[in-house]
Parts: sequence; C-alpha cells; structure tokens
Amino acid sequence: MKKLLALTLLIIICIFAVACGDGEDTSDISVDTFDPTVKGIYSDEQLYDKVLGGWAGQMAGVVYGADVEFYYRGQIMPENAVADFSTLNINNAFWQDDVYVEMTFLKVMEQNGFDCSIDLLGEAFAKSEYPLDHANKQARENLQNGISPLESGHYNNNLHCDDIDWQIESDFIGLICGGDVQKAADRAYEIGHMICYGDGVYGGVFVAALNAAAFIADDVNQAVDMALSVIPDGTEFKTVMNQVVSRYEKGKTWEECWEYIEELWGNDDRCVVFSKYDSNIDAKLNAAYVLMGILYGEGDFEKSITIALRCGQDNDCNASTVGGFLGAMYGYEAIPEKYKNGLNKSGTNFSYTEYDLEGAVNATVTLLKNRLPSPREGYWEIVGGETASVPTEQWPEAPTVVFTATAEKNKVKLNVNAFSVPGIASTVIDFGNGFTTHENVAGYKYSAPGEYTITCTVTDIKGNVTAASQTVTVTEIEDVILGNIGEYRNIASFMVPICSVTAPTGTGNMDIFIINNGAAGVSLTTQYDTYNGYLNTHKDYVGYLFDGTYKVDSVIFTEGMNFDNGGWFANGDVKVQALVNGTWTDVSKLKVSPKYPSGNMQGDFGPHFEEYTFKFTAIECEGIRIIGTAGGAAGFISVSELAVMGNEIIVYEID
Repeated sequence: MKKLLALTLLIIICIFAVACGDGEDTSDISVDTFDPTVKGIYSDEQLYDKVLGGWAGQMAGVVYGADVEFYYRGQIMPENAVADFSTLNINNAFWQDDVYVEMTFLKVMEQNGFDCSIDLLGEAFAKSEYPLDHANKQARENLQNGISPLESGHYNNNLHCDDIDWQIESDFIGLICGGDVQKAADRAYEIGHMICYGDGVYGGVFVAALNAAAFIADDVNQAVDMALSVIPDGTEFKTVMNQVVSRYEKGKTWEECWEYIEELWGNDDRCVVFSKYDSNIDAKLNAAYVLMGILYGEGDFEKSITIALRCGQDNDCNASTVGGFLGAMYGYEAIPEKYKNGLNKSGTNFSYTEYDLEGAVNATVTLLKNRLPSPREGYWEIVGGETASVPTEQWPEAPTVVFTATAEKNKVKLNVNAFSVPGIASTVIDFGNGFTTHENVAGYKYSAPGEYTITCTVTDIKGNVTAASQTVTVTEIEDVILGNIGEYRNIASFMVPICSVTAPTGTGNMDIFIINNGAAGVSLTTQYDTYNGYLNTHKDYVGYLFDGTYKVDSVIFTEGMNFDNGGWFANGDVKVQALVNGTWTDVSKLKVSPKYPSGNMQGDFGPHFEEYTFKFTAIECEGIRIIGTAGGAAGFISVSELAVMGNEIIVYEID
C-alpha cells in the first residue's frame, strides 16, 4: 500500500516489502508475498492482550450494528443514524451468534487440538442447538442428513454457499494461528467447505489470514497485503477486493468507493432467499465493506468500525470483523474505553457455550502457544513465512434452484424456488405423467398409483440451465368429486393449486391443499399464508391451473388470519387474472362484495376468515388466480379457502 501507518502499541520487529499494481479497477492487482523475516516478539501478557482484543473487538462491533442489521440495504447509513456506543451494552454480545457459533469449533479444538479432523468439527456442528440461517442452517441440516463435512457447503448441496456465514466465524482461526498467515488460510479453506464454497469460503480465508497477520504486520495496510496474498487471482472475491484497494490508492473517498462497488456488485447476490429483494448477504460484497473500514479507517478503531457499519447490509457482522481484527492488531488495552466499558470478562457465558470471555481467550491462547516454539527468556517469538494462494474454485454461473416434492397418497406438495442474477427466462415442471407446466405449482394430484420422477428445469436469460429432479411414490388414490360434468359449480377441489410462495416459513398450514378442501377456517392450521421473511414490496398470488378449458365467472376468497405484520392484500390492490392461451390476463368488469378494505395495517381489516366474492364477466380459461400487493411490514397474504365457480367447456362432435 502507498499509505503506511506507524501505529503500534506492541513490540514488533518488521522488515517488509510491499508492491501494488496500478492497472485498471477491474483487473486483478497482484500482491507480493511479504518478507519471511517479519516477526513479532511478545510476553505472556502481550499475547493475552492481543487475543483478548480480538474477541472483545468482535463483541464491540456486533453490538454496534445489532440494531440496524440489514436495515440499510443498497444505501449508506446516514451519519446521524449511528448510535453513540456509550448508550449501548457491550455485554449484549454474549447472545450474538456472530460470536458464539465459532466457539463450537473452538471447543472441539481445545479438546482435540487445532489440527483435529474436520469430521469431529462437523459432528459438533451437527449437534449444535442454536438457531441458524442461510449457509450455516443448510450446512447443519446437510450434516445431520449424512452429507460429508467436506461437501455440506458445496453448491450442489447448499444454495447459500456464497453467503457471509463462514466469513463471520473464521476470526478465531487467525487468532490461534497468530503470525502464520498461510496456516490460517489453509485451515480456514478446509473447514470453510463445511459451510460454504468458492467466494463464501474465501471470505473466511481472508478474515482468518487477516487476524493471523495482526500478530506480525507493522500496520493495517501490510496486514491487508498479507491477507489478500492467499486469495486466488481471477476469483470474483479477489476482483472485488482489488477494486476497493484501487479506489483507496487513487485517493477516492470511502463513500465514492462504496458507490463504485455498489454499482458493480450491489445486485450480485445468489442467496436463494435474499436474492428476492435488496438485502445482500454475499461474502464478497460484505468483505469489501470490511476492507473499506480497515483501509479508510487507517488504524483508528472507532473510525474503522463506523465506516464498516455505515456501508450497510450485514453491518453488525462487518463491524464485528473489523473490530476483531483491530483488537488483535493493537491489543485490548488500545481499544477505546467506551467500546469495552463494563465488559464482563468472567461469569457470563456466551449463549449455547461453556465459555465466558476469559474462558474463550484462555482456550485460544493455549492453542496459539501450542503452535509456537518454546519461549526464550519469557518471550514468544512469532516468525512469518511465505504465502501462496489457496486453490481456485467458483460457483458456476447457472440458475439457483431449490426443488423438493413430498407425496402423501396421491397428493404431492412442491417447493419450487429459482433465481438467477441475469434473470429467469423460463421454469418448466414435468410431472412424469405427461403433464408439464410453466406455472409455480404448489401441489399436484396424480390420478393413478406408481412411481413418478418430477423434473424442474430452469433457464436464465443467458441460456444457462439448471435441472433438479425428485422421484415420488403414489400409493393410493383418493376419490375426487367432480360433480356433474358441464354443470356450473365450485371446480376448485379437483384443480392444481398454484401460489407465489410454495414453501412458506410462517406459522400457518404448509399444505396448499388446505385452500380447496371445502372447510371453513377457524385457526392457524386451517389457513395457508405466504410469509417468507420480511420482503420488499411485491405481488403475491394464489389460484389454480385447470385440467382443460373452463368457463369461470367468480372467485370466492376466504382470507386467513391477519397478523400484526401482514396477511392481506395491501391498500386494496387485489384483482383476478385468468390464464388464456398461456397468458395471464386481467378479468373484466370485476366487482368485489363486500368491498375489500383499503389499508395496510392490521386494524384496517375486520375479523379473521372474512369472505369476499369477486364477480366478473364470464371467461373461458385454463387457470385462475387472485393477485395483488402483499400486505403488512413483512409482505404476505393469507387464504383459508379459494372457491372457483364455473363449468367445463364441452365440445360435441357431430357425425
């Protein structure tokens, strides 16, 4: 780096050579390996101080951003929105998963050594009981289902593999490897595949290497050089990081750097959940925010974690990563008093662990010392070494597809969730019995027993294709009451239900067939809702595909329950569409009785399970749906029953 800082509160003897490319922003800047003679010399007290600083810095950072996590998405957090840390309680970090999850691995290493098998680490992670999300959650489920720890983060098994999860949790590896950047990188690369793949793994490698470098680097810039030296050129992760470095070296402000990175990468998130809206949990973007905090903060603890915080997205994690690194770089004593005031070093355990802060620090220090040569005259000598990048791997560019099918008798419930950064061109579901559809089918009823392979094929606008298949066994056929053929009646009971959300995560009934069973709603278990986390403004729908052409003139919609965060169509924005010749078309002369409420708060709606009749000009179609803006802060609708009034179109042949 061209800007060098002389901030150090420890005895560090450094000889270093640093070089930096000056190519275009989008090129890969080659970072030279650092001089292997770089070393640090520490007393027991100084070593303990650095490790304590690493843990305490993480705690301060996560508390700093906990209340605004993912609140600022695609925008810089206003300066006047930043909390005064003196009004916060650092001890709230004891309940933060950003800190305690990595202690699962720390405990296994304390008992079995730093180089213990990944199988032992995977077994402990699989048995953990704390709540998880994204890559962590999927990885743990994979491990519990018998997938190898070396494969549980692979994109074939984990569609969150580029997420930030491992980047949040790998700090402790760098603290244990203090000074040995290569060892930290290699170990983080190996363990990271239990949770992530590709750039998701590189996020963890970078953070681990950064913390290891904190024991031998003369300043934060050199530590960054060391950490980037183990990330392979040509990867998207390295490209983004080099672009941040280039902006910094060209004298751009951190805000200008943020805008540049946001333009290039702000919408590049393949997370199967967050890709639906403007949250971005991708490792490389959030690592860029970490790097901005470190470079532009120039060694100042408060300035650095504040920049990382104000970059937004997963800002509590990013501030925690920066705080942990600087705490390790300069030691606990150098952390400003207000960021550690009242910290409980003993007596308060981190959630789901046996560790209080002193326990975690002592375990880390012991593992660190076990890796170092014996002390000379009471001092521990840490010698750096040459580095090389870890292996190159990237998640191939193709649509992300989550597809599951579960059968009960002749009914099959489907979960279809597809995403592609360029955009989805088509989704085709083949039910293996001759029925194929482009619609988001939530459930299907087979008419004959047997074994059926259901295939979901997704194509993006670049022509990349992902196909996922699952075989179901139909054991018995339930009687279907068709009524009198050609008679005007409720035809919903024998149609194929479709919905914008096929795998909701709320408290309602997860069986889409609840909406056409003819029973009135009375509780949570007799309604289906589309809750799937807090989403931005979007449309939700529920309806049916027909087994032929039907003439339909009304839909009777019985809503489900209204919650304090949603369960309705917002602001009266609801209409009926019919599928005509493969195209969804608004019906004409639509009248709703009683009038559907116009509002977006729970109080704007009446009792649960109210019934609304949508009457319109009769139309011949192959499907029907009710669609509108999903309501409430979370953005979802609820439905207890959806009846469709109509009759078959019968064609008579005359000889």
